[in-house]
Amino acid sequence: MTGLTSLARGLPWRSWILAVLPAILATGLGGPGSLSAQAICSAPHSSPTLAQSGSLQTLPQLGGWIQASVFGSRSTEFFGADGNRQSFLGDSKFFTRSMFLSGAVGVVDGVELWTQIPLHHLSVESAGGDSESFGLGDIRIAARVGSELFGWDVPLALRMGTKVPGSDFPVDATVLPLTEGQRDWELSVESAYRSRLRALYIMGWAGYRWREANEKAARDPGDELFGHLAVGGSLGNLSLELAADALWGKAPVAQGFILEGNGRRLIQIQPTVGWGVGPGRLEATAQIPVWGKHLPVGNGISLGYRLTWGLEPDEPESLLDILGEEKR
Repeated sequence: MTGLTSLARGLPWRSWILAVLPAILATGLGGPGSLSAQAICSAPHSSPTLAQSGSLQTLPQLGGWIQASVFGSRSTEFFGADGNRQSFLGDSKFFTRSMFLSGAVGVVDGVELWTQIPLHHLSVESAGGDSESFGLGDIRIAARVGSELFGWDVPLALRMGTKVPGSDFPVDATVLPLTEGQRDWELSVESAYRSRLRALYIMGWAGYRWREANEKAARDPGDELFGHLAVGGSLGNLSLELAADALWGKAPVAQGFILEGNGRRLIQIQPTVGWGVGPGRLEATAQIPVWGKHLPVGNGISLGYRLTWGLEPDEPESLLDILGEEKR
């Protein structure tokens, strides 16, 4: 077998669904609850939201934020082995509806902890029958260390994280799994630049994900390289960002056989719009896959609200402020 097309030819529809569903979970559900990077394969499963709107400064001691968000997507195609878009077997339609509770807190100056708990409702509609599942997805925990911990004034941060299954991986081939079924370990380096008046920023990270084997599925999904790049700014109370994510995975191993050429790939873009509402901030993000291999193609949308506490006033001047200064 060299790809999902070969799988589709040789498996009944329910087994084939389970073969591709972990990829759907990783693409559509494996992302952060924070809205600026909601459904991405790329770690550190965060966004400029987690890095203080384009800054690498970590949260102050006992300062933090909490965010509730919802996400939805619909997939009818997947990226094949050659990168072309192909329809799912039996004209299947996959739907993901998720809720995320995410939060972070500063431990000491230069160190913060972050976690996310997802709740998923997955369903598939197919000529061969329908199926659905509801429950906890993969739970994520991460620690982020900024250069200020060492007294350095350089734009660098290190993030270390793990992902653990929040639900049992089903042995029953008729049950849609809510998790990928194995632990992952991640390490990434972040950097950022903000303009002098702090209205514009560029931020990015790159890292490596070690993926353990899913013993119940007798499958090793293969380690991955990932990257993220975002450009954003503010216009008064309005914030805008355009981000891109990239993923490059190694070949998986199934039943002891290396599936050469089956490593997953992904490039996607994520425009985000944010607006201050009441004591918090409302953000909406679109997920738009551009190119990939062995991953589903599904546009998604997320919406969430974030509250912060214990942070020093540090509002960036917006482009409107800059234009006002130039006029004066």
